[in-house]
Amino acid sequence: MDTIIKKVNIKVLVLSLLIAAISVIAFISADLSTGILLLLLAMVLFAFRIKHEVYNPTGSPVKRSSYYYDKDNISTLENILRGEIDENTLIFYFNDNGSGRLDVMMTRDEEFAVVKLLKFVPHKYEDTSDFIEFSGERAKRLAKYLKKCQR
Repeated sequence: MDTIIKKVNIKVLVLSLLIAAISVIAFISADLSTGILLLLLAMVLFAFRIKHEVYNPTGSPVKRSSYYYDKDNISTLENILRGEIDENTLIFYFNDNGSGRLDVMMTRDEEFAVVKLLKFVPHKYEDTSDFIEFSGERAKRLAKYLKKCQR
């Protein structure tokens, strides 16, 4: 999947630098505790949020989510995902937890999505399908379908 890449999040970078600059001002004005807290906040923000995943062709950020279902319905869900999704497609309601999991990576603009089906075997989830890619109008229909399937 070379279409999903990690890029530097410019907003977080600018925010971290701004907070660090304010912490320097706090140090200069002899407010050491505020300066230390702001500097720590800037370092944590920079360390953990500096990179984010984007869809390379459009630059749209990618969001990951998981949906749970009963693993007895894996073949039904896989047939739905591999087929054409439209208004008449069977609604497949997801649970809060379950023995099957659908992992979804979708761009914010809903132009690209990748899904993978997994089933729970003792102590972990294992793959039951390859990655299924959606782009363009198919990805938009998938996003609309997933919204309808949530309770």
